[in-house]
Amino acid sequence: MFTVSIVIPTYNRPALLAEAIRSCLDQTYPPSELIVGDDSPGDESRQVVEAMQVTTSIPIRHIHNKPSLRQVANVNRLFDAATGDKTMLLHDDDLLLPEALETLVNVFRKHDKVAVAFGKQYLIDQTGQIDYASSEIFNRDFYRIPPYEGVNMTPFEAGISQQFPNNGYLIDTAIIRQIQYTNESGDACDFDFGYRIGAAGHRTYFVDSYLGKYRLHNQSISHSRASNPAYHAYKLLVEAAPETQLGKSIRAIRLRERAPIAITEALLMGDRRQAMSILFGPWYRSRLLTPRGIKRVLHTVFNIRFDRPQSTPATH
Repeated sequence: MFTVSIVIPTYNRPALLAEAIRSCLDQTYPPSELIVGDDSPGDESRQVVEAMQVTTSIPIRHIHNKPSLRQVANVNRLFDAATGDKTMLLHDDDLLLPEALETLVNVFRKHDKVAVAFGKQYLIDQTGQIDYASSEIFNRDFYRIPPYEGVNMTPFEAGISQQFPNNGYLIDTAIIRQIQYTNESGDACDFDFGYRIGAAGHRTYFVDSYLGKYRLHNQSISHSRASNPAYHAYKLLVEAAPETQLGKSIRAIRLRERAPIAITEALLMGDRRQAMSILFGPWYRSRLLTPRGIKRVLHTVFNIRFDRPQSTPATH
């Protein structure tokens, strides 16, 4: 029987944290411990943990980081604190479905060479309402569909495609002692972590079932003007060297997807030279003469600004 640690980094979202913890306590395969890494300045999250603890015999540890560690150091501290055979990272605004741990633990029971297991995620709004149509598109875009069930993707393909999700996965605890988050990847640290797990050859297993809920809201990291996940992911992808045809295809798709956002983020960071390099590089060049491409050239090269429509909530 495997013991499982669920680690939850949190910052100033006590109500959502309570929902996340409750989803962990309601598992059909109970975790051996929950650990909350709290970057909040106040005591509201601690109060949530104390209130939840009286409802369960499962230990809930609360680590209050003073001063705040921020995402990378907070996650790494939680990884180091986990004592279970397997560890799950869960964001404080996301949720597990009741059978999540049982389903993923059964993967490890049946496949002893698997190092990481995960399933599909529903997309939910700030109120918790599921968007079923968008959920299907979301999982399809990240190769979480029947043809890639099980170990049908190489570890590298699973990492570069982001089939490996940014939370809600179950992983051998020994691995997160060796491979952890890094600051070098900026706001793309989740993607960078999954990419490096895959690049190290740790076998992943995709279960074609919904096991979690992934929340979309305005507090998302990628919604901030100061964030840079696409820029750092683009840089990582440019240097990637997949060996399989599928891996090469996925890399090309991801570079084309991220190029326009990476240009914008580079400009927001004040790196006009890097923005121009991406703009005239191979992954955006074909769009230069489109209406949007011409606007981007004028903005990037000549600093001519155009009114932008109001943005919509982004994923975190």
